[in-house]
Amino acid sequence: MSTHIDYYIYYRIDPSKETALRAALATMQASLQAATGVPGRVRRRLDDPLTWMEIYEGVNNQRLFELELGSHVQRHGLHDFLAAETGRHLERFRSA
Repeated sequence: MSTHIDYYIYYRIDPSKETALRAALATMQASLQAATGVPGRVRRRLDDPLTWMEIYEGVNNQRLFELELGSHVQRHGLHDFLAAETGRHLERFRSA
C-alpha cells in the first residue's frame, strides 16, 4: 500500500498584484500537472481574502513532486506576488 500525500500551501498575497498572480498561478499549476500528473486547486480564506491556499492531493512520489513544485514556483516567479516580508508555508498530510 502506498502512501498518498496531500499538500496545503498557504500565503498572504500583495493585493496590488492579484490579477497577475491569478495568471501566473494558473500557468504554473498547468505546467506542474503536466510534469507530475497532480492537479492543483486554489482557495482563499473566507475571513481574510489576502490569504490564499494551493491544494495538491494524492501525491504518490513525494520527492519528485517537491522538486517539481519548487522548480515551477521559481520559474513562474510566485514569490514576487507575496505580501512584503512573508513566505509560502507548506504542510503535508496523509490519511489516518
